[in-house]
Amino acid sequence: MAINLNLGIDFGTKFTKVCVRDADRERSWVITFTNGSPNLDEALLPTKIGICSNGSLLAGLTESEWKTQPQTHIDVDFIKMRLANIDLAQEGEGYSFDSLPNFHNSDLNTPENLENISAYYLSRVILKAMTWVIRNNADLVKGQKISWSINIGVPVKYFDSNAINRFRQVLSWACLLSESHPESLTFNQLNDYATLLKNDASNIPCFARAEIAAAVYSYTISRQAEPGIYILFDVGSGTIEGASFRFFRENKMPKIEFYTGEVEPIGMNALAKQVNMRVADIPEFNLEKQLVDNSYLILQNIESLSKQVGLQSPNEPYHVANSVDVGFNGKVTTESIERALRNQPSIEKQMILNLILLGQRRIHRQVAEVVVTCKEKNPEYFKSSSSLRVFLGGGGGISEFYRHTIESTHTAFDHKYAGIPVYDLRDVPFPGQGGTEADKFDMSGIEHSHFHRFSIAYGLSIPDYEASEVTGFPRQFPIVPPPPHQPITPESGRYPDDHSSM
Repeated sequence: MAINLNLGIDFGTKFTKVCVRDADRERSWVITFTNGSPNLDEALLPTKIGICSNGSLLAGLTESEWKTQPQTHIDVDFIKMRLANIDLAQEGEGYSFDSLPNFHNSDLNTPENLENISAYYLSRVILKAMTWVIRNNADLVKGQKISWSINIGVPVKYFDSNAINRFRQVLSWACLLSESHPESLTFNQLNDYATLLKNDASNIPCFARAEIAAAVYSYTISRQAEPGIYILFDVGSGTIEGASFRFFRENKMPKIEFYTGEVEPIGMNALAKQVNMRVADIPEFNLEKQLVDNSYLILQNIESLSKQVGLQSPNEPYHVANSVDVGFNGKVTTESIERALRNQPSIEKQMILNLILLGQRRIHRQVAEVVVTCKEKNPEYFKSSSSLRVFLGGGGGISEFYRHTIESTHTAFDHKYAGIPVYDLRDVPFPGQGGTEADKFDMSGIEHSHFHRFSIAYGLSIPDYEASEVTGFPRQFPIVPPPPHQPITPESGRYPDDHSSM
């Protein structure tokens, strides 16, 4: 007999999460990568590769495993975004990164090296996940032939780019590399392996799926899910992915069409890094922790300091696209914040002002881009809707700093005057809760309150034939032009030159 198991891999900017599904029994569970007590930190694999001085590669390790490894010569981070940037940069939508150093006269920034590094990282994750499933589910797999399939999450934005083809190729190579089970490779050996594998990467059961569609699977599979427009922001450690989509049913089958997709490097760790570059005395780890644990205090400090800045600049020219909503029914301009920064000796206040400039201002702009473009593509829906449903997910989805900043975009950009209804913020429901049908999903001992971290991996573990069908991506849906201006014909008897009323 054969058992069909499907891995769902949430290939995050800083952490990778994996769920597995027994497709025959329609049951999914979190892969914790531990053999003893479940540990959230161990279920989050750091998305990075270490290159040792002798060329040995380290990847697919848990946090505790990384601590036991020898010091690496080069650490390659932002793997996913570096891979996407190969194509996005050529299309005028790239990201800025610190260039990777050369290794033994080899430029790590070339497309070939970035592809090979990415494929190797994913191959180690795949092999580690498969090994964990076999070791920890003896009753399920004993005497069974396992038929594996793999889904990897890709941002909606990349589906409108040549980047999606590169991701699909890299995933196929990763699957082949995991099948060959090399215990360890050096950098040069990886390049040799990759050359061979790239000639044999057809018909591999590995698929790229839209992350946002996977993230809301627990909702859209429900009979209670209402057709209409939805927004979702996945707040990760490295990025925020925002997307808008229309959910509908056709012959009782759930379907999704995407209107917008944006990815920005302003997640918790990325924002902390950027603030640290300007305020070196604020450790990025401490700030990242504060963005989750002390969000209310940060928001209070933002409000208090912004009031002072506003009072000092009462006549600052105001423009809606150049303002930040700071929570006291008022706004401050970026110019006034920048001026305050130039004359601010306090380290703590420098941190707060930079959180406004580098964080809130850019989050506002991303949210506005996602929402306004959605309205331009489906204006009729917005005419009849009293609220706009906005789901929040990802590790930072519980941060009040991010929640408030996303929600306050409506005020910051005066969306009520643009015909955009108030935002109705929601958390992605746990399977079987919040009006959704119960699905056989097990957090493997991790608290249910952490589901927001695994919602994408869970949705990716669902085979295509069970998931909502994605019928289109943003470029397939043009902006609807506004109706032509209709001149108003004066009514009889209302104007001085109209003698009909005399």
